[in-house]
This record gives sequence, C-alpha cells and structure tokens, in this order.
Amino acid sequence: MSVHYTWRAVDGGEFVLLRGTQSILAASAQAVAYDTGDVVDTRRAALVKMRPVPGGFQLVYAAENGLCLTEELTADEKGAYARCVLHRSNGTPVASNALTPLIAHARDDESLYLWRDLEARMLLVPYDNDMWMRYETAALRAGRRSYDVTVLLREDTREGLLIGALTFDVWKNAIACPGMDARILEARCGQGASDEGTHDYEMHGVKIGTEVASSIFFVCCGPDWRDLLEIYGDLLHKKYPIRTWGQGVPFGFNSYAGLARTLNEENFTESGVVVRTELMPRGFENHGTTFINLDGGWQRLDEQRMLAIKDALHAAGQKAGIYDAPFACFRPDLTGEIPGMPGHTFEEIVLRNKKGEVLPRIDRSVPYDVTHPVWREWTRRKARMFIDWGYDYLKIDFLSHGGMEGVHHDPAVQTGREALMAGYAYLASLYDSSVMGRPFFLSLSIAPLFPFGFGNARRFSCDAFGLSEDVEYVLNAQTYSWWTHGRLYEFNDPDHIVLMRSFCMLRDSTEGEARARYTSAVIAGSVMLLSEDYGREGARERTVRIAGNEKVNAVARNGVAFRPVDAAGTFACRAFTACVNGREMMALFAYGEKAEDVHVSLLRAGIISRRAVDLWSGKVVDAADDCVTWHFDGTDAALLMFE
Repeated sequence: MSVHYTWRAVDGGEFVLLRGTQSILAASAQAVAYDTGDVVDTRRAALVKMRPVPGGFQLVYAAENGLCLTEELTADEKGAYARCVLHRSNGTPVASNALTPLIAHARDDESLYLWRDLEARMLLVPYDNDMWMRYETAALRAGRRSYDVTVLLREDTREGLLIGALTFDVWKNAIACPGMDARILEARCGQGASDEGTHDYEMHGVKIGTEVASSIFFVCCGPDWRDLLEIYGDLLHKKYPIRTWGQGVPFGFNSYAGLARTLNEENFTESGVVVRTELMPRGFENHGTTFINLDGGWQRLDEQRMLAIKDALHAAGQKAGIYDAPFACFRPDLTGEIPGMPGHTFEEIVLRNKKGEVLPRIDRSVPYDVTHPVWREWTRRKARMFIDWGYDYLKIDFLSHGGMEGVHHDPAVQTGREALMAGYAYLASLYDSSVMGRPFFLSLSIAPLFPFGFGNARRFSCDAFGLSEDVEYVLNAQTYSWWTHGRLYEFNDPDHIVLMRSFCMLRDSTEGEARARYTSAVIAGSVMLLSEDYGREGARERTVRIAGNEKVNAVARNGVAFRPVDAAGTFACRAFTACVNGREMMALFAYGEKAEDVHVSLLRAGIISRRAVDLWSGKVVDAADDCVTWHFDGTDAALLMFE
C-alpha cells in the first residue's frame, strides 16, 4: 500500500512535508515585485488567510508594502506539489520575474538524512543539449544549479529526493543551491533560472497582471533515484500529450557526420544503395523500410534534384528526410533579402533587446523572433515546400534559440519560454500528420529538454561521432536521461552513428569503438541512423560487420531504453539493463585505451539469471558469486542476453 505525502504548517511561516510519519523537508516561499524590488517571504510576512483545498491548503501572506503571496501546497500518494501567486492587497497589477515557490531544507534531525549526508550528490540537468552540455552528479555547493528537475541522491544506496517542475509554459525553471547555504534547494522561476546555462544575454522576461503565478513543482522521495525520475516522467506523460509516430524505430542514414560539406547527389544516393542492398537484408530496417536523410548542405541542390532524390528513394521502398534550423539565423549579413519574401530582410525578423539591438550570436547564429508574422509566413512556406516535395522526415536544429529572452513582436509574449511554446506550437501545426494525411517524423536536434512533446524524437546529447569520447558522452546522457524515452518524447535520439570516421575525426575509430558506438545507440531504444562516407576504403565492410548483426538489430527494433545500474558522477555508467521481449539484458562498456575488466553485481543490477550470451561475440558467460566480469582490450561493448 502506498504511503501518502502530507503538509503540516509549523511556526515561522514554514511547512513540513511528511511521507507517512517521516519528515522529508521544511519549506517556505518567496517572490519579488519587479517594478518596486520589494520582496514578500512567507517566513517574514503575516499570515492573513488559510483555507483547506483538496489534498492540502492555501495560505495568504501579506507584507507591509501591500504585496501578498499566496502559497498552495497539496499532496497525494505520488508526492507533493507547490505553487505560489504574487498579487497586491488592493487588487492593482503586479509585475515579477522572480518567484520561488519552494525553498526546501532540513528542519531538524528528524528530516531526511540526505540533507545532512556528506556523501549526498545533486543531479545537475542541463537546460538543453547544445555546446556539449552534459549531465553530472556533484556534491552540494553554493551556486549549484539544475534546470527544471533535480534529484538529491546517494550513489551507493541509491536513496533519492526529487524536485521537478510540472509546468513549462511561462517560466524558465531551476533548482539551485543559494549563495549562502549549500544545504538549501530553491525551486526558482524566472530570473533565478536564466543565465549562461540557458544562453541568455538579456534578463528573464517580466509577467504583469493582477496575479502572477509560478510554475508548479513536484516533490517525491524513495529508495531508488532511478524510480523517482521514472515516476516524474510518468506524471508528465499523463499530464501532457506527446507527438507519436506509431511506425516503430526509424533505421537509416543521415548525411551530416559522414559527408558534411562534401555532400552531393552522387554520394548521398550511393549511401541509400548501401543501406538498401547490404544492410536491410541483415535486419537493419523496420517494417521493411529505411530513412535516407539529407542534413545541412542540401540547399546546394535545386528543386528538380531534390524531387529526383525523393522519387528514387520512394521507388526503392525507402523514405526521404531533410533538414532545417527554423529558429536560428546563420547568415553573416542580416540585410539580405529573405528568399521568396520580396521586400523583407533577415534583420526584420531577428530577436532584439530593449534598446532595439540585435542579440549577440549564440553558437554562430542569431535567434529569430518566432512571434514575428514575416518569420511565420516564411516558415510556413518552407514547411509547405518540404511537404509538397513528398519528404517524410524533418530534422529541426538549434531550437533553443526560440526560447531566448528578448523583446518579441507579439506583446502578449513576455518571456522566452512563452516564445518557445508559441514557436513549437506553430511548427506542430505546420507538420500535423493528421492534416497532412500521412505519417511525418519530426526529430528535434539541438533543443531544450523542456517544454517537451513537440517532436517524435529529441537528441539527448550534442553532436557525437565515433571515438571513445563520443561513446562515453552519449552514454552520459543515457545514464541520466534514459527515463525521457517514451515519456517526454517517443524516442531519445543518440545522434547519427559513425562506425569508421566522420569529417571532424582525426583518425579512424577502432573496431571496438565502432561496436561500442553502435551499442550505445541500440540501448537508447531509438533512432538508428548511420553516417559514413562509403567511398572511403573499409567503411562499407565495417558497416556491414557492425550494423549487419541481425540479433543486435532485433534488440534495437524493440525500442527499449536501457537504464543505468548506477550513477557515475560526471562520467557515464558502464552497465545498463533492460527487459526485452521477456529476456533480461545487460550492456557493458569500456571507455579506455588500455585493457580492463568490468565487474557488475547481478544483485545490484536486478538480474535474476546467472547465464548469458553476448550478441556480438557469441561468447557465453556464467556469473560466479553474483558477479559478471567481462574483459575488454580497450574501448568496446558487450550486449548480454540472459537465459
């Protein structure tokens, strides 16, 4: 039987969260009026009203300056919920861009020991996947910040406490240790969550109204931090619909890493032939088809050639993909005319600050104002072109730019998150499969983790290629965001899979690195897109050896995301488990150049069976003394299926 969470008011404007009879944390709330700089804090303001609401209570605090803060605290068997609303006692409008609905800490020695445990770690979740951001668990320290969600955890016992936002339509959110005390976690909305981590140069936008409400934050605790993230994901999945594909895991090819600036019609067409003739017969396919996708650089081809490429792929039973970056302007000269939009230039539709200045470039590009009617019309025409050409898949990139703070054309859009929501909603309407009358796959490349649900897939890392460091980087994302697969997005995208050499690699990958990179994509349960130059000597042969393993491809086709056995600090876990078609499975990885043995406790991994076969080598392993030991001669992977 589940144990309910409850809130209990205590002296001094604080509240205690209980799970059953156990004290979890003490909490308070705070808000700042932007127009005056005045602060109202539940620990200092006077309680003027309290009334019960389903599952908890609502309290109104009033400060001497006329500001009022209403705090709403509720709870159920899943966890607790906190929200605050800033307003004035006389009903006049209030402005704010800094709300903190939950300031959490240990109240006494009876509170959850994690608050006082020197071994406790805080999961730091990046805002997006740009600029090779990565996940990490780190010791609590003043100034630590995680965007939208965090877990306070112990890596050895797995005990955890989760705090995460449930709403993403107005504010950027963060959970942060304030500067004065590392043993406090503040759930912040607005200015306290907007900084270099969100790529913002401008102050977070200000909301104005008779009431200004914060995001809702969720709190739960339990013996396994991995379960808490899955509970959180399930709660979000139930609350918000996601875009679904329903056609299974996409297999295929993407041009960027392998062909990059050498992309032309001939080498792209040859890539589709390799996939169709040499890989599909070996199980590298789903529902009898594969996707052959053009990335950046397709613009060098005219409409006639784009139609010919699509027609040839469709005639061969394959699908065609294309690329766009609708929120970011990479053009060095903003005075140039927008294609197909006579009289309109790019400087008309880029985002500006309050002084009217164009925002600085982020990752080489200027953000567009996604509320501008000219931008919307240009974006509509591009979408119509892709659809009319008959393409089936769109990779959309640099979407974080749509959520940057600035002055938007639409005055109703006051924050970057509101702009991003508007931009996403517009794209979703343009690529609505039900309106198009056929399936269409939307893949988000560089994009914030939240808000979610606007694409069929989201890449959970930045660009990843084929070396050991790329394998570890992808698996760092798998370690801490496996739970978003099937909950926030139908697929986590592990990026296109390089098995020999990308345009930016200084050397060929080893056979072990290639096997590990392919396995890292298989256990993501997601988009299986290769990227290679098959004109290079040995590239085709290695691709057939690795991507032509039918048993491994059958695992990938099931679309199951493996979860980590352990947290791994700033690094990636070495062991991941899943149940695939009723069979226990474990993926093992080595990341170094030297030979090493990887040891995993089956009890800790939750594996019942003691005998397994590696789907790569065919080697059979019998676990001794509850431990699987696998020898690697360098970076490599094993994919074990247990009896």
